[in-house]
Amino acid sequence: MEHRERQTRQRDALLQALQGSARALTPAELCALAQQQVATLNLSTVYRQLNALQELGVVTRVELPGQSARFEAACAHQQDAHGDEEHHHHHFHCTQCDRVFPIHACPGTMDELAPPGFQVQRHDLTLHGLCADCGSAQAARSAAC
Repeated sequence: MEHRERQTRQRDALLQALQGSARALTPAELCALAQQQVATLNLSTVYRQLNALQELGVVTRVELPGQSARFEAACAHQQDAHGDEEHHHHHFHCTQCDRVFPIHACPGTMDELAPPGFQVQRHDLTLHGLCADCGSAQAARSAAC
């Protein structure tokens, strides 16, 4: 019975870390944050819990080319008006601190970008640049020069 309780505490700690973050986190980042509540949490448990939480639909995997997977809390509005699609959003990747943030907006259909006769079924968009923290730090350094 204690094993089940520990699993619940571990899962709750991971969920709180995900929900308390305004960005997608690596498993290592999640482990470090959740260890503030459950000191014995380890990375293999984090991966097991993330897999289970993905199956439940409360955690979403974020993939960026050339990067390890990150995870974010699933959006509250996971389905469209027809109830059959996941909430669609994009991401911003900071090239300095390597953090990834959700962008809850979409430029719309990408059909006009596809070659003639092609049909776009879905798209992923990642913006790359400096987040607010890194942009402010860079501006402060430039101003000091």
